[in-house]
Amino acid sequence: MTTPDREASLFDDPDDSDFADEATAEPAFKDELNLAEFPIASLADRVPDGQTTLVFEDRLDRRDGPPIVRRLTIMGTAKHGLPTSMDDEILVGLIQLTKRWNNFTEPKVSFSRYELIELLGWPQTGQSYRRIEEALHRWVGIVLSYENAWWDNAEKSWVDENFHVLDNVSLYASERRRPPRGGAAAQGTGSRRRGKRGNAPPPLSSFKWNEVIFRSFQSGNLKQIDLEFYLKLRLPTTKRMFRFLDKRFYRCDRIEFDLRVFSCEHIGLSRSYKPTELKRRLRPAIAELEQQGFLEPMAEEDRYLRKTRGAWQIVFLRGPRGRSPIEPTAEERAELVTLLTGRGVTARIAVELVERHPPELIRAKVAFFDWMVARDDKRLAKNPAGYLVASIREDYQAPEGYVPPDDAEQLARAEASVAEEERRRREEELKASERLRAEEAAEVARIAELRARWDALPAADRDALKAQVKAAHPGLRRSRNALERFCLEALDARIKGHNPPGQPSLFADDDA
Repeated sequence: MTTPDREASLFDDPDDSDFADEATAEPAFKDELNLAEFPIASLADRVPDGQTTLVFEDRLDRRDGPPIVRRLTIMGTAKHGLPTSMDDEILVGLIQLTKRWNNFTEPKVSFSRYELIELLGWPQTGQSYRRIEEALHRWVGIVLSYENAWWDNAEKSWVDENFHVLDNVSLYASERRRPPRGGAAAQGTGSRRRGKRGNAPPPLSSFKWNEVIFRSFQSGNLKQIDLEFYLKLRLPTTKRMFRFLDKRFYRCDRIEFDLRVFSCEHIGLSRSYKPTELKRRLRPAIAELEQQGFLEPMAEEDRYLRKTRGAWQIVFLRGPRGRSPIEPTAEERAELVTLLTGRGVTARIAVELVERHPPELIRAKVAFFDWMVARDDKRLAKNPAGYLVASIREDYQAPEGYVPPDDAEQLARAEASVAEEERRRREEELKASERLRAEEAAEVARIAELRARWDALPAADRDALKAQVKAAHPGLRRSRNALERFCLEALDARIKGHNPPGQPSLFADDDA
């Protein structure tokens, strides 16, 4: 599990109002870990009429005890039904609004639908407003029943929990077509402390998280999520798979699941599907994550491993964008801030960079920067600290010629291995070429010897051999060169005592 999410208190001085007014960076986006483990919504955009329950379960093996069965039951109302894939996306947006407005310090969040639509990247249309209203009403009515499946991060234990997602929602019609004062951008910036958002009053509409979910927020049961990446994914199956795998790629590059458990219990595909159909249904989502760099491409035979008859494992390797940022500790954040301020970055900007970017990215850019400083790189002449900040924000690639010190020895071994492989390849090619020339020379010598023997034959024997060859191959009468080759073949066969005329040739006949 990740460390508690307490960015607002790590470096902020409660009395430093100037810092609060100056901070302008959007804080890192978050996802609640329990909500990423099991589906809490249907993959479809419309649930069949009359269906008001979804159930997902798996078995959790434990090192210190017997396995436990984890089960989630989602119960909807007859009026609003079960949540859909779009409702799931809206719920992710509500988590971001909570982070934006009060950094998970209060369960009640004032918001405007305009702001939520902007955050999700939807068009500002009446349909978008209606879709959000329907989803919010549905989440108020939904009951989630977790059996051994809700992780209490404060107690470090699995517990049973039954709760509504949202306790209540208040929606004011007057905000339907009126953006918040200062626009959506104004609400997405400024201090995370409530009341530090310029002169714009809080929106009238609000929602309130249930106590169970809000307690999980405050206990730090959160991880960072690349919201821009998540929202641009095309398929609901891809979005669900991304959130689950993004959680499970926890300090590991390879993960493996039972195909049926992964597909049906964690992604939400039908349990009636056979393995072949499950693979077919997963294929577009896997392909989309591969194309976006979240997963490493794999051949079908490597992706799916057959264990027993009808039982398959599915394997995932994380790609370059598949690195789920792990919440750094307070000590790690302080260390990163020191790394940046020691190279000329202001404290305010350093804190912003640490909040918004993974620790490994910051360390990598600092290493690039130090390497360039040691070589008096001209790109650092005007504003070295500015270049470092830009390299982190815009993810500059490594400078040309840069080799991390830890990788130098490995690179040397790799280059030596490549050189040795190339030397062996050239030797094999040379030997193959010499063998081919020797075989060609031997063939030329053999043909010359046969021609000499042919010329030494009595005329009657030559005529008899020609007659036999023509009888076996009538078409050869039109090709003098082919007739000669077949006659030499017949002579060779007679000398060796086998392969009478009419049988397949021992020579490669280029003229026939």
